[in-house]
Formats: sequence, C-alpha cells, structure tokens
Amino acid sequence: MEIVSATHVRWTGGVEQEWDGQTKFFAEQIDLYLDTNRLVATGNVVFTNRTGHIAAESAEFDLDRNTAVFHVASGLMPMGAAGAIRQAGSPDTEVYFWGKTIEKVGDTEYRISGGGFTTCVQPTPRWDMATDDFVLKVDDYAVARNTVFRVKGVPLLYLPVVYYPIQDDRATGFLLPTYSASRVQGNTISNAFFWAINRSQDATFFYDWFSRSGYGLGTEYRYVAAPESSGNLRLQRLILNEVRVTDGGITTTLPASQSFVLRGNMNHAITPRIRARARFDYFSDIVSQQLYQQNFYMASQNSRYIEAGLTAAYGPVSSGVLYQRNELFTSQTDSYVYGSTPRLTSSVAPQRLFGSPVYASVNAEYAFLPDRTVTDGVVVRDEGYGRVDVTPTVRVPLSKLTYLSVNTSASYHTTYYTRSVDSTGNTVEDPYHRRFMSVRSDIVGPVLTRIWDRPDSVFAERLKHVIEPAFSVDVTSQIADYTSTPVVGDVSDFVVGGSTRFTFGVTNRLFARGKPREQARGQTREFLTVGLQQTYYSNPESARYDSTYQSTYGYGRPQDLSPVALTARVSPSVALDGNLRLEYDVAGLGLQTLSAGGNVNLRTLSVNANYSHRRSLPTYSGSDYLSAATTSRWLDGRATGTYSLSWDIAQSKIVSQTVAGSYVAQCCGLQLELQKFDYPEGFGYPSDVRFNVGFTLAGLGTFSNFFGALGGQR
Repeated sequence: MEIVSATHVRWTGGVEQEWDGQTKFFAEQIDLYLDTNRLVATGNVVFTNRTGHIAAESAEFDLDRNTAVFHVASGLMPMGAAGAIRQAGSPDTEVYFWGKTIEKVGDTEYRISGGGFTTCVQPTPRWDMATDDFVLKVDDYAVARNTVFRVKGVPLLYLPVVYYPIQDDRATGFLLPTYSASRVQGNTISNAFFWAINRSQDATFFYDWFSRSGYGLGTEYRYVAAPESSGNLRLQRLILNEVRVTDGGITTTLPASQSFVLRGNMNHAITPRIRARARFDYFSDIVSQQLYQQNFYMASQNSRYIEAGLTAAYGPVSSGVLYQRNELFTSQTDSYVYGSTPRLTSSVAPQRLFGSPVYASVNAEYAFLPDRTVTDGVVVRDEGYGRVDVTPTVRVPLSKLTYLSVNTSASYHTTYYTRSVDSTGNTVEDPYHRRFMSVRSDIVGPVLTRIWDRPDSVFAERLKHVIEPAFSVDVTSQIADYTSTPVVGDVSDFVVGGSTRFTFGVTNRLFARGKPREQARGQTREFLTVGLQQTYYSNPESARYDSTYQSTYGYGRPQDLSPVALTARVSPSVALDGNLRLEYDVAGLGLQTLSAGGNVNLRTLSVNANYSHRRSLPTYSGSDYLSAATTSRWLDGRATGTYSLSWDIAQSKIVSQTVAGSYVAQCCGLQLELQKFDYPEGFGYPSDVRFNVGFTLAGLGTFSNFFGALGGQR
C-alpha cells in the first residue's frame, strides 16, 4: 500500500478488495480517493457480487452510491432457472454481455454501450445480439435498441427494439418472430408479445404481416382459476387485400375480405355440485379458414360450432341445460345448421327398489332442434322443431356368476314433436306423439379362460387366453305411424316399430405378464384383442338405423342381416400398437368399410399411419384415404426430422405434404418447415406452397402463429 497524499491511497500488484461481505474486486492497481469516496481500478479488473461478475480493462467505483463504470468490459450473470429449463433444457443458463462501457447504475441494473449479449455461453457462441446500447436488469429483463441478431457471426435480422426476459419464472416480453413464405401470402413476418399476468393467467398478442395480402391481429388468453376450473380463448382478425395468384399458367383473383376466427374452451366448477362449460370453434369465412391454415386438420374443417352449458348433480338427480349450434358447409356459400337451442335434461340414476334386485331410473328432456339450410347467409329452408321426451327404465341383473353376465332392462318411451313428416317425406306443422316399449337383454358368457406358464419365454412368463361370447336381443313394440318421426342431423332419434334385433358375437383377448424385474412383479398387458359381431333384424328397415355399423347407419339399404364387423387391436409392447376395423356385407356387396392404423415409437424413430376405405354406394361417395407421419431423432434428440402426408387415394391426389426439421442446442435452436397443400375442387385456387423458419433462444421462446406454422395447433 502506498499513501500518495492525504486523500489518495494506492495498492499495486494483484490487489483484492472486499466490502459488505458479498462484493469483491481484483485488479493490478487500485487507487482510492478518500475526499470523494471514489475508487479507480486498472489492469485485469474483475468485479464479483451475488448476481455475477464483470471483467474489464479499468473501472471507476462510486462507493457512496454503489455505482460503477467499466471500460472495455464483459460480464456473466445467471438467468432464472425456470426460464432456462423451459427453453434450453439446462438449469445453468447464463446471460453473457460485453461493451465499450458497462455502467452499474443500481444493485441489479446495468447499462451497456457499444456491445451486445447472448445466452449461449459456448466457447464460440452460436448466436448473439449486437446493439448500440441496452439496459440489463438481473433476473428481470434486457431492453436493447438498434439490435442485429447474428448466428455464428452472420447478421440475420435487424430489430429496432428488443425486450428480452431473463426472469426465474414466466416473463413478460416479445417472443422471437417467425418467417414464412407462400404463393398466396407472399413473405410473412409473425411476431407475438407474451404477458405473464400472474401465476394463474397469461395472454399472448399476435401480429402477422403478409407482403402480398394484408395483415392479421390476434390474441390468446389462458387461465387456471382452480384445479377443476380453467380455460383458454383464441381470437384472430384477418384484413386481406385483393390478391392475384398464378399457378400452372392460370391466374386466380382472390377478393379482398375481412374475417375472424374464435376458438376456445372453458370448464368451471362453480360449486361442488354445479359445473359450467363452453367450447367454440367459429370462423366467419370458410375460404380464409382453408386458404391460410397450415395445419391440415384445421384447414380441412368445414364445420363451425358454439356450445355452452350448465350441469348440476344432487344425489341421484342430475340436470343440465345446453346451447349448441353446429353449422356444416357443403360449399363456400351453402351450409346446414343443426344442434339444440336449447336442450334441457334431467335424470335420476338407477335406484334399487325396496331391497329387491330391481333398479329403476328415469330420463327427461326438452330440446329445440334447428334444421335450416343457408345460402349466402340467407335461410332458404327452416324445418326445426321442439321435442319433449320422458323415458323411465327398469333394469334387472339376472346372474351373479363371475363367468356369466345377464342383464335385462325395459323402457317406456313417450316423445312429443311439435312437427311431423307426412307421407311424401315433407315436414309439416302437425304435431306427432310417439309412444313405444322396448325390452333389451344382454348376455356375456360363459367366459372361457386358459392360462399357460412359459418360464423359458423371453416375451412373457405367463399367457392368458379369454373367450367372451356375447348375445343380445332388443325388442321394440309397434309404433303408430313411426314414419312420421322428424329427423335432424343424424338418425339416432328414428326408431322402427314392431322390430326385434338379435346381435351375436365373440371376443378373444390375449394377456401377457412380463418377466419380473428387480424383485418387482411383471406387469400384465392385453396385447391382442379380436372381436367379431353381426346382427339379425326381424324388420329389414331397422338395419338403416343401427348406429353399431358405420356402413349402413343412416344411408344403408333395408336388409335382414347386418354386415359382419371385425375389430382387432394389437400391442406387443409399449413401443408398438395397431388397430383394425372392417365391415363386410354378406348380401353380396362385399367389403364396405376398412380402417386401420398403427404407431411405432422407438428412441430414434416414430412412425404412425392411418388408412380408411369406404365403398361407394348410390347414396354417398366412396373414399380411400391415407395419412402418415414419421419422425427421426439424432444427437440425443437435439435434431429431429419429420415427413407427413395426407393422401386421397380415391382422387389420386396427395392433399398435403410436410417436411420439417429442427435442431436445438443448449442455448438456441432452428426450425424449418416446407409444406405443399392442395385445395378442394371448386375452391378457386389449386394449391399453395409454404415455407416457415423459426428460432429458439434460451429464455426467449419461439411460437406457432394462428395458422399452425412449425407444427402448431395439433
């Protein structure tokens, strides 16, 4: 130590100083000016406190104000653990920053000039943000102006202002923008601002700019009010210009339009006995819905709905009120409206009568069922009606044997309709009162079981085979003028009078118990199930209204024997499963429907595929459809590649193809997606090709826009 003057003290040669028990600094030389309580450090200066450390060529400290200025300096501060885990997969993520000057203006606040920052603390950072100046508040945020986002030193994006959250919890701030390009939209920049309102609710505000067609605004609100009360709401507004698009030498003009999309669901436990719920998926313009959506399922949606209701339960009595409006588009201008506006229900759960093995229940319902056809927003047909239904039921279990189950029930149905159907099939204003009796018996068994011990098997130490024969009979009494029953939406309310149905089938189940591991008993798994079923109808007209069979329900032909239905499911391991259902018409039409699917989930590869086939009949069009997706993973899951397609085999047309890839390192990631989508015939525009790019940074996530880019809205 050297006393230079009465107010000036100097230390030299690897000096270390400490004050307040938490702050230290090191330097080759330190000068302390007692009259101004100012400290100047030069040569390999290192400053450390509870928030991190800063290294500089020189520094000046105001000990009274606890402020400092570092020259040609760099610093390292820890980020919040929760944010780091969410984005980077590591709890040790830190923010590294540098600048010509770094000013410590508060206990946890720094102002940096002529530098930059990154949360990638690799020896050579994969990305950084170079900026004129920015303010860093430890465990809170960084605000930078005139910023250039660089990857491996290559400038990629200029940002006038950046708000970068570095909190230890969800943080309010701008998310990283995504870039897209398509024939229709042109170049697209999508950005979002995330607002962490509190621990139980947040909101995201979206903005999408299309270089050719206009822009979009949107918001998403999510909340959790209680363990059984939560919801989310998404609202988007599209303001589009007229666009001319050329594809294959054909120029199509897409008119200017304004539209909105509203999606959401809510579920609330108002009291322990009363619950409210709502869900909605509503779009004002089906053309914009299909033209801009990049998620194939969302783009192919041709229906919209609004649904809300209340349910209450008091002991064995439960009641509810439901409003439901569904609209199915058959073209861009024509739609069909159905639902229940409203539906009131009340029921009494089965109650044992006087200690006997007889159980009684009752269901009552009122509903107004709309039935409207709309063209260009104008109702051209309205045949809705009201319906009141009361159904008491008595059930008697006739067997208590473990290998044989016999249950018989009898119901009396009385239903009043405010409208009816005349002999020509037209809906008329005359009311109709339908009354009938139904009796049903279900028999399962006798169940046959056999068990094999296989101590030398690698697959399982024990196998079990169960055979379950099943038989049911359903008798419906005569119904006066049953053809007068009006039908809306589906045909579930239509019952053929004076009919008996006999259903017979058998189900085979194979169970396997795995080898014990580490003194724990092996788990039992049902790895194969095969079922076969068919129904005989005493009145062939009943075959058209049996919802058990997909190929005849609502549009089949009268016949005394239903198709043979075969169902199968196989799951030899947790990584592999498959399913199959087919219906075969025994009256000469052969295979009617076939659906099959399967999944393979391995450590580095996932594959899923689904195929459906429906044979064409005079009353509806046949179809063959295949959807499949495969995902490969490398580098311990940091790199992924995905290919998916939707193939309309009947039309010899691949409707949608997507190739996507991503790479996520400790501190950053890159996502790429290329998609080709073919629009339906008569849509006015044949196809679109979309390309999407997104980045992920530690503590600052990317997002999927409203259109399902980068695999969003699954």
